[in-house]
Amino acid sequence: MLAFCSFRIQTFSQNSFSFLTLPNNAHLNALGGINASLFDKDINLHTINPALLDSSQRGQLGINYSPYLAQSNFFTLNYAPIFKNATGKSQWGISLQNLNYGNFQGTDAVGNPTGEFSANDFSLGVTHSRQISNISFGITAKLVGSVLESYNSIAILTDWGGTFRHPNYDLNLGIVARNIGFVVKSYGNIKPDIPFDLQIGASFKPAHMPVRFSVTAHHLYVFDIAYNDPAFNYTFDNQGNKVPEKTSVADKIFRHLVIGTEILIHKNFHLLAGYNHLRRQELTINSLGGAGGFSFGANLRLKQFGFSLSRSVLTTGKGYFTFSALWNLLKK
Repeated sequence: MLAFCSFRIQTFSQNSFSFLTLPNNAHLNALGGINASLFDKDINLHTINPALLDSSQRGQLGINYSPYLAQSNFFTLNYAPIFKNATGKSQWGISLQNLNYGNFQGTDAVGNPTGEFSANDFSLGVTHSRQISNISFGITAKLVGSVLESYNSIAILTDWGGTFRHPNYDLNLGIVARNIGFVVKSYGNIKPDIPFDLQIGASFKPAHMPVRFSVTAHHLYVFDIAYNDPAFNYTFDNQGNKVPEKTSVADKIFRHLVIGTEILIHKNFHLLAGYNHLRRQELTINSLGGAGGFSFGANLRLKQFGFSLSRSVLTTGKGYFTFSALWNLLKK
């Protein structure tokens, strides 16, 4: 089943460096995997929109780990360095991501073993953000690489983001253009596509209500992002012949949306839930329901430390956990 899920993921993801689209921390994973607007004094969130980085995260160290599909392991490290004479209007951040696919047995053309080899993807990013009144801007420059046995591919990418925080209400708006750049070196002679995305989102907490809602629209540069693999998505005509399944306009629209909810049990403890319709439609097995596309989690924040745990359901009975730890190196 895990091999099946991995195959389906690679089928609808036709870009190189597609690991950059994976949620890299538990907070984000619990809210559906995509968010462009959530402020929460959490250094781990600046990787989804560089404008979410601000001085409240200065001195924070974030460590994230996810035992992904099969033997893969996804690790992310985020840090907001402390500089002397730094102003409260700007902030720097550093991020390191690594997705290790494990070891594989190599063979030659006739099947003779040639020894083990490994495969992994990585990204090293530097972020700078600046706040002007209620508006923030940010940019992340990333060195991205993929290594497979003796082959490797390298790209230089950037994320550009902006946010607006309402002065009177708990309302945040965000926009981000992710993965703009170019491939420096590819596996072969064909330059691969990179996973560009344009996202707009809003996070809002109604007054006197202990719930914060987030809605994010993604892949806004193209309308139809549905992929119906005829091997999995089909129906039958009146003569009993297989025909490709059509996607309704409403379904195409909803595939662009991710919905997240935070239940604020206490100022230091939140329950999280999210729904990603694209993920559900791409990974759900025909005729099976289940909780595919849904995600859940919890976030505990102490004075110097924070911990988050989430689970994302990919298809019936299959999913993965993400663990995050936050450490504030500035004594308060």
